Amino acid sequence: MDPSDEQHQPHETEGNGWHPAGESWPASGVGSRPMTAVRKEPAPKRALGTMGFLLDASRRRRAGRFALWVIVIGLALGGIGLLSYPFVTNIWAHRIQGRLDKQFASPQGKQLFLHPVEGQALTRLIIPKLGVNIVVVEGISGNALRAGAGHYPGTALPGAASGNIAIAGHRTGFGEPFRHLERLTKGDKIYLVTPFGKYLYQVTGPFEGHGNPWITGPQDWSVIAPTPTAALTLTSCDPPHTSLNRLIVRALLVGPVKNTVTS
Repeated sequence: MDPSDEQHQPHETEGNGWHPAGESWPASGVGSRPMTAVRKEPAPKRALGTMGFLLDASRRRRAGRFALWVIVIGLALGGIGLLSYPFVTNIWAHRIQGRLDKQFASPQGKQLFLHPVEGQALTRLIIPKLGVNIVVVEGISGNALRAGAGHYPGTALPGAASGNIAIAGHRTGFGEPFRHLERLTKGDKIYLVTPFGKYLYQVTGPFEGHGNPWITGPQDWSVIAPTPTAALTLTSCDPPHTSLNRLIVRALLVGPVKNTVTS
């Protein structure tokens, strides 16, 4: 044999058979493939590469092109829907408020206040500092809150000498009356108007070890529990566009005022 050919002949290893010269087997033994260094691409780059391959393949087939257009159109419509959601729901709430204004001013308003019906006018909420002036409906269901704000069933009615009046409102969409609820501070005025009178409430300072406004969990129903003194509690989701927590504001009854006073 030509000595020069020995470089190309397989070499014997101890108990593990044969392998080409210049390569070594991993510790796993016979049957394993020779180890070679492989450069692993980052996950985002691999994902983009896969997407690019699929898109390129879809463009080459008629069915693939159709499916691609369906996906593109679907994404576009979804984006338009997200962008238009606040605008559309604000128009919706404005129309509902127009109906509620007439209902609240009609003779039917007194009966609805004494015997609340979900989704129907109950009281008018005025927050001068925030520029809020809306009719609050009875109930906090999804349908009821399309009006912008709703009264928690079972809590006190506006003007009551004791108890806790609780009202929930949107921070985004549907008129977003509670958009800037966090701006309220001690001494700010809030009015509740009913068919029987108008009542002034003032935001109180920190109490019971927390600030006012304050954040609590979505299952903390203690914030709307009855109170020994006449109180008003406003609630909304926090942060805006989510329902992770609840933003709470507490105000106390000052007393009835003339119906012409708004600030």
